[in-house]
Amino acid sequence: MQKIIRALGFLLTAALLWGGSQQAFAQKVLLLTTTESAADAMQANDNLEAEFGSVVGAANLTRMTVLSNANGISQATFTAAPGPYDIVVVASTYNPIDNTNWAVLQSAVANRWANSIVFFVDGCCEATNGANAQKMVNTLNAATGSTFLLGSSGGNDAQFPLNTNSPYAASFTGLNPFYGGAITYINNVPASNALYLAAGTPPASFPPAGTTPTNSVYGLLIPTIQSNASNGACVFAVVDITPFYDPPATLTWTNNRGKVGPAFVNAATSENGACGLPKVTKSFDKAD
Repeated sequence: MQKIIRALGFLLTAALLWGGSQQAFAQKVLLLTTTESAADAMQANDNLEAEFGSVVGAANLTRMTVLSNANGISQATFTAAPGPYDIVVVASTYNPIDNTNWAVLQSAVANRWANSIVFFVDGCCEATNGANAQKMVNTLNAATGSTFLLGSSGGNDAQFPLNTNSPYAASFTGLNPFYGGAITYINNVPASNALYLAAGTPPASFPPAGTTPTNSVYGLLIPTIQSNASNGACVFAVVDITPFYDPPATLTWTNNRGKVGPAFVNAATSENGACGLPKVTKSFDKAD
């Protein structure tokens, strides 16, 4: 009987500790956006909030529309309550991200102020939105030690295949293909980091895993171990915001809805996620 009571006590204690750890490690998302007035851009930002909120819970998502403002963000944005955050999502469409905020984002990536930073920065209007797409590429290069280049623009209502040869693809199998719209590709991406490829790329043409530079990449991923000599954040970047609304006669958001949030939360926080964060293990001694 004493052994049974001890076993039951152990199980109860383990359950309480497990429940407490689950709550302690609740996944938190910070959504940073530019100030937008166009209906499609506002809809995209609202849908981004709803998409990630549906996975982590609305109470664990914080939205700040401050990127258009000078000094809109600082290190405290990433660390102060209700942070720190597992994922920071950066979204912009028609209006510039202020240069002061690009500098902070660069530091955030380089110093891992969040476990994962995801960029959905539209390249629709480089001449009028402060060249957000080029500045995003510059920021990633400086923060992670990469040499990406901004590629060609174009396309509408396209499907971008998941590069299943990439060692980071497993977290994104539920998001294949990724639907997008008027996009700008990224060039000079190592093949393993080229997560989503150009529209129409057949599986036979997927680049083998490795460091061979790949052009016309729709979405790239840099795991933690490759980001700023393992000191930086895991990064995903797409030069497109149209995955989060349905332009006329297209169904990009309709096709992506319910798939984006789970994929990115899994990549950033799961034990075997693509970001490859260090893992913490726990054990219980039955004698305690």
